[in-house]
Amino acid sequence: MSESHFDTVLIYPKESLSIFENIIPLGLATIAAVLEGNGFSVKIVDLTLYRGNLIKDLQAWQPSVIGISGTTVTRKGSFKAARLSKKALPETTVVYGGVHATFAAEDTLENIPEIDYIIKGEGEYSFLELCQHIINRGSEDIFSISGLSYRRDGQIFHNKPARINDLNKLPQPARHLFDEKYGLKLDFYDLDADFIMTSRGCPAACTFCSASKMFPGGVRLRSAELIRPEIVNLLENKDIKALKIFDSTFTANREHVLDFCQMISEFDLKWECEVRADTVDKELLTIMRDAGCCYIDVGMETVDPVLLTNLHKNVDVEQLEQVLLWCRELVIKAKVFFIFGHPGQSFSSCMKDLDYIKKNRKKIDYIAASIGMRIYPGTRIETDARKMGLIRDNFSWARYKAPFSNYLMFEFGDVMVLRQKGLTTIHFLMLIILLVFNRLIAPFSYYRKIVIYNLQKLLG
Repeated sequence: MSESHFDTVLIYPKESLSIFENIIPLGLATIAAVLEGNGFSVKIVDLTLYRGNLIKDLQAWQPSVIGISGTTVTRKGSFKAARLSKKALPETTVVYGGVHATFAAEDTLENIPEIDYIIKGEGEYSFLELCQHIINRGSEDIFSISGLSYRRDGQIFHNKPARINDLNKLPQPARHLFDEKYGLKLDFYDLDADFIMTSRGCPAACTFCSASKMFPGGVRLRSAELIRPEIVNLLENKDIKALKIFDSTFTANREHVLDFCQMISEFDLKWECEVRADTVDKELLTIMRDAGCCYIDVGMETVDPVLLTNLHKNVDVEQLEQVLLWCRELVIKAKVFFIFGHPGQSFSSCMKDLDYIKKNRKKIDYIAASIGMRIYPGTRIETDARKMGLIRDNFSWARYKAPFSNYLMFEFGDVMVLRQKGLTTIHFLMLIILLVFNRLIAPFSYYRKIVIYNLQKLLG
């Protein structure tokens, strides 16, 4: 590692076990681009691929601010990074941000003393203000920064996050700051790929997801003409043949999709995106296919209409079936998401979902089944679970340690899985056995790839 000094070091934690291929942490890359655009020198360390000595490297780099990101799944890795940062540089300011930090700020500051500040919500400009204050010794009051959570006089305070209304003002992500090689493949096609985001927010407010709260006020869009240079940059620096679009709902705005399709057509790239069944029709899917879309992801979650209503999904099974029919006609592959273990769901209801999958297996190219409802901070399900007493009053995300039974449900990230009367771990294991026996989940080759991938990471 270089011994150059940096104003800011940005750290991304690693997962204990990865079930997906590594991708550039785009949020940190965008924050880095904003900092660079305002004259700060930046170093990004992705601990998933980093093989150095963090303490020694931080002491060599001598940053004034260390920013740490992450999710609920990686929060303990983020906390470890904060402890190592303070061990290396006790006087350096350590800041934590991201979706987990946004919705568990109070709990984090109460339990992780090595974290000095938290930036909630969209952090690009709030983190910039914080760096300007600390590094340039700005004259403005640090405690007025939007989205800042902080300790003062023995108490914890929270400022309201600021929404970035115009995403077009954000620079391209600073991909050039990544030394590591990131390998991503487009499912089904085995094509080298990379990913982009064209919007923030989601038109829905599903109870198990915090996207609409993390990015409130509806969906905001990036102009297709401003996305184009990012794609050109990708193609100039990587030999890729495909893109994954990581928007919560790429098809939330029809005009945006049409503009994107017109722009992307010139590049001869295959691409994948996530849709909602109520945001597409055959005409739009045809235009998307002609522009390179070969694969969509869509959430059904369950076929129980009462549960769908309770989830605030606002789509029905018939809508999804129509989308799947169009995809078959247009030769677009489809991944469909199911969750077993919704609040109030019985084992017999789970079996009905299983029977539906078996009956319609030929209509679905890939089934992504989650066994057990994961509870994340900031979601309606977390709030409801607290009200129902399923989460105790003194519960702490920072101190929580998942039971061994989580591993039996392929949950390796210390995330809480909803436990409720009448739907036990034994029931979940029975569902897993039935899914495997009926070949309704990923083939053995997929799990073999994941095992090899994690062994390669472990061995460096």
